[in-house]
Amino acid sequence: MKRPPPKKRQRLWVGGAIMAGLLAVVIAMTFGANHWKQDLRVAHVRISGNRIVSSEEIWRLAAIERNARLFDVDLSAVEERVRKNTFVKSVAVNRDAPEAITIAVLERTPVAVLPGKELLTIDDEGTVLPYTPSEYTFDLPVLTGLLSGQDRSPGRRLSSPSVREALSVLAVAREIGEDAYRRISELYFREDGEMILFTSESGVPVLFGRGEVVNKLIKLDGFWREVVNRRGPQDLAYIDVRFTDQVVVRWN
Repeated sequence: MKRPPPKKRQRLWVGGAIMAGLLAVVIAMTFGANHWKQDLRVAHVRISGNRIVSSEEIWRLAAIERNARLFDVDLSAVEERVRKNTFVKSVAVNRDAPEAITIAVLERTPVAVLPGKELLTIDDEGTVLPYTPSEYTFDLPVLTGLLSGQDRSPGRRLSSPSVREALSVLAVAREIGEDAYRRISELYFREDGEMILFTSESGVPVLFGRGEVVNKLIKLDGFWREVVNRRGPQDLAYIDVRFTDQVVVRWN
């Protein structure tokens, strides 16, 4: 077997030395990085997105020890613990090297109150929530006459046709405008399934029926702006929006 020429042997030796040097550098960097990661400690937990649930409550649920090793924190376990709060719809937990954990939550926002022995609220997806006094639960519409016999435990999602229609009314009202939403004080379902809205001003009953939610709310909003705002609601006996292209009104 022929030996490589001296110059070629020299090039091979130099190339091998360079590769060995690079490998040593990579090993040293990997070792250094692992050592650096082991030395990182949790100094801060940054919480964002919460308006109803206090940061103290999220911190308690997260149960992250101060000065814990940053890369020893089980992020999935933290997320699972924070989600135990009924108001937390979703949560994302991440490391923010060199010394922080970030917790970003998306909350369920109450859109109506469920009266009863225990005061509860409900979000736009039908999830039952505890009543927590705050600016986001103040002056919400009340849902009545539609929940007899249903399990209203916090965290449970109500999906009956009546609940879905009531939530649809509130969602469309908010799309029309904040005034249209705030105008609704109560949504009442009679035993025959018909819905009656009561207005915030003067408690005027609005015979609403079922279905065609968008058209009915647009008619009600237009009538209120053009007529009631000018004349006042105090003499209204009722408003009926169940007829096509017209609003039927009885004045006292």
